[in-house]
Amino acid sequence: MNRSLLGNILIVTLLILLGSGIVMYFMPHSKEIASLHTVFGLLFLLAMGLHIFNNKIPLKNYITGKRKPKLQKLQAPLVFLSITLIATGVYLNLPLFREVYTFGNEIRNVQLGKKETLLDYEIIKIIKDTGTHHIELELKKGNAFQYPLFAVWLEDSLGNYIETLYVSRVIASSSYDYGTKVNGVWEKAIKRRPEALPYWSHKRGIKASDGLYVPLNNSKDIDAVSGATPTGNFILQLKNDLEKLGHYKVLLEVNQSYDWNAYYSEDKFPNDAIYSGTGKVGQPSLIYTVDILPEDLNEKNYKFMQLKGHGHHSGKDGKLYTDISNITTAKEIVDRAILSIY
Repeated sequence: MNRSLLGNILIVTLLILLGSGIVMYFMPHSKEIASLHTVFGLLFLLAMGLHIFNNKIPLKNYITGKRKPKLQKLQAPLVFLSITLIATGVYLNLPLFREVYTFGNEIRNVQLGKKETLLDYEIIKIIKDTGTHHIELELKKGNAFQYPLFAVWLEDSLGNYIETLYVSRVIASSSYDYGTKVNGVWEKAIKRRPEALPYWSHKRGIKASDGLYVPLNNSKDIDAVSGATPTGNFILQLKNDLEKLGHYKVLLEVNQSYDWNAYYSEDKFPNDAIYSGTGKVGQPSLIYTVDILPEDLNEKNYKFMQLKGHGHHSGKDGKLYTDISNITTAKEIVDRAILSIY
C-alpha cells in the first residue's frame, strides 16, 4: 500500500480518535460519539497493521536495536516494560491510575447531576481447615460509624448458640492497647467490658474467672476467629459446615462507645456501676439477624440482615430488647449488612 496514503489515513484517524476520546473523557457521551470512537479505533488498528507490514524491516531493526549503540538497544524493551506496567496498573485499578479515571468521571457526573460514591472494603478472612459452605458478610458503614466493636455468630432455629464466626480481638482477649495511662503515656491493659457485646457474650454462655461472660485471655473457642476491629467497610469471608436440612440464624452484634443521645445520656443511670462508672457506654449494642433455610444452601443466595433489637445498656443480662424507639444515631452505624452463602 502507498506509504503516503497510509500515513494520511493514520493521521486523520488518530485525530478523530483523539477528539472523540477527549469528548468521552470530559463530557457525558452519546451513542454516536462512542460509535465514532469505536469504528475509527478499529480502522486505526487496520491501518497500523498495514503500516507494520509495509515497514517490517526497519521496525524490526528498531526493536532489535540492530546497528545502534548499546544504550539505544535497551530502548525497545524499556518501552515495552513501561507500557506493560501502565496497562497492568489501569487493569488492576491501582490508586494512581484510578485517580485519572475518577477525575474525568466526576466531571461527567457533575454535568449529569449525579453523585458517585466509591467504596473500599477491607477483606477479613477467617482461616479454617474444614467447611463445605462459604459464608460472606458484607458490611457497609453508615454515617455514625466510629470504630465500633463486632461479634458474628451462628445459632440454630431455636436460638441455641452454635459457634462464633468472628469477634473483635479486644473483646476476645479483654486486652486494650490504650488500656491505662502510666505517667501520661497509654499502655496496654486488661479491661473488662460486659456492656460492649452483652447479647453475644451471654449467648456464648461461658463465664470467666471473675464471673463475667466476657472472654478473658484469648479463650480457645474464639481465638481462631478473633481479629482486629475493622475501621470501615468490610467483607468477612469464612467456611463452615451447615447441614442441608438445617435451619440456622446468623447474628451480628455491634456497639459503639460514647454515642449518647437524649435518652441514653451520660447521667441516665446514675446508680449503675458500669454505665456511670467503668463502662465505655452510650446507646446499647444493636443486634441484626438473618435466617438460613435449607433451600438457601443449594445455590448462592444474598440476604439482608435485619435489625431485631438491642442488648442491655450495661450488659447485666443477655436479653434481646426489641423496643428500639429510644435508639437514634446508633441505627446509622451500619448502613447495610448482606449475608451470602454458597
